[in-house]
Amino acid sequence: MKELTEQLVGFKQVTIELIRALQQDKIDKLDGLLDSRQRSIENMEKLQYTIEEFANICDELDILKVQHELLELMQTKKEDTKEELNKIQLTRNANNNYNKSFYVNSSMFNKKI
Repeated sequence: MKELTEQLVGFKQVTIELIRALQQDKIDKLDGLLDSRQRSIENMEKLQYTIEEFANICDELDILKVQHELLELMQTKKEDTKEELNKIQLTRNANNNYNKSFYVNSSMFNKKI
């Protein structure tokens, strides 16, 4: 049970680091942190424990609270990114339409009177 507690403490620390990295927009750190978190999960799967032991330790460490905070932050960042992509797409479409209409109307300058 001591090993499980150590793994869960590590899992919680990595999750908190993930939250900090997301808050500070340090995208380059996310892959390493997610890999570390996945290794913690894999190590926990190898251990022998009961569901009750796991639940008790998670309650003591407030892991669900930290996990919920991470999920909310990830959802917020995802929505912000989606909005930025939509704005970029609108700007791109406006620029393309402006440029197309400019070249269509430019033919009137080529005609001789």
